[in-house]
Amino acid sequence: MTNRDCEACPVKELQKIHRLVEKRVLEKLPEEMREPLLEAKRQMRLALRGLIGHVFEEKKACNEKHPVESRRIDLD
Repeated sequence: MTNRDCEACPVKELQKIHRLVEKRVLEKLPEEMREPLLEAKRQMRLALRGLIGHVFEEKKACNEKHPVESRRIDLD
C-alpha cells in the first residue's frame, strides 16, 4: 500500500505518527549518536530491500534510483 492509495487509511496515520516520534527522539540525541543510528537505519532498509528482491527474484526496473555500489559502515 502506498501513501497515494487512500486518504483515510489508518496505516498512513501510523506512519505520520512514527515519523514525528522519530524526529523528536533524534533531536534529543547528541550528534555523535544521531548519525550512526541514521546510517544503520539506511543500511537495514537497503538490506531488507535486497533480501525481499532476492526472495521474490524481482528485477529492479529503476536501477537509476538505487546505487550500484553498496555502502559500507565502519564500526569502531
